[in-house]
Amino acid sequence: METKRIIQSYGRKRARGLSETQKENLVTLYDIYGITLPESNVNPHDYFNGQFEKITLEIGFGRGEHLIQNAINNPTMGFIGCEPFENGVASALKAIADNNLNNVKIYKGDARLLLDFFPAHSINSVYVLFPDPWIKKKHYKRRLLSTEFLNRLREKMAEHGSIIIATDCENYMQNVLENLKSIQGIKYTDDMTALSEKPSWFLSTRYEQKALSKGKKCYYLKCEV
Repeated sequence: METKRIIQSYGRKRARGLSETQKENLVTLYDIYGITLPESNVNPHDYFNGQFEKITLEIGFGRGEHLIQNAINNPTMGFIGCEPFENGVASALKAIADNNLNNVKIYKGDARLLLDFFPAHSINSVYVLFPDPWIKKKHYKRRLLSTEFLNRLREKMAEHGSIIIATDCENYMQNVLENLKSIQGIKYTDDMTALSEKPSWFLSTRYEQKALSKGKKCYYLKCEV
């Protein structure tokens, strides 16, 4: 499959520098837990040799705290995390190894590229937590959760699947809700007051706690298909 040119929806790919340990993790541990971009279509279940009935995809996992904790809490599910930020990937790989997890795989790159190789109805849940909001209007085109991308996620979702989105940017959530209007076969609430109430099932993230500590309001959206 030909790789598409897409507008970058994230910022930098690495911090000022990687430690020697992080560099080592990106080589040795990625060989064990990493995913390379396939040359042809692939079912995400195959990354786990069909061991797990359900597959969860987390897009932009940061340092991986939510991804790892979710995998620990749900050992009978397979998790694929996508993140272009190399420092975060290195941290997540170490956490996978430290916890001896066999239900997590990592893709070091843009999730949109990997997603194109997955067949329809192959993913059971997707998490997109606190993506870069690209606050300036001239940068809105860089926002990950465009109508096109949300529709692509919908196509990959299995029956009774869910897409979970969280942000501390009210404008971004409103933009997501507007984009969802044209997508068929998806259920959600557009009540912003209800969306600002943290669900009991939501697993807290480092970024969420940072936002709340600054007095920001967070929004939590669960779309069901």
